[in-house]
Amino acid sequence: ESLLELLPAIVLAVPKSKISHSRKSMRSANKGLKDKRNIVNCPACGEAKLAHHVCTNCFKTIAARWKAETK
Repeated sequence: ESLLELLPAIVLAVPKSKISHSRKSMRSANKGLKDKRNIVNCPACGEAKLAHHVCTNCFKTIAARWKAETK
């Protein structure tokens, strides 16, 4: 029997050649964090928030008021 029939997963999962540190670095060079460009001021309280998202400050006050009303 051949070696491929006995261990097909191990034999086929070997890379053909070594990837140098430089090539590995170049591949992962564009994976960094990017700046947020959609930051706006909340019209209600003036705090910074992401566009099309609820302001965290306003959400906390609304949630606290809603909890007080339900009790």
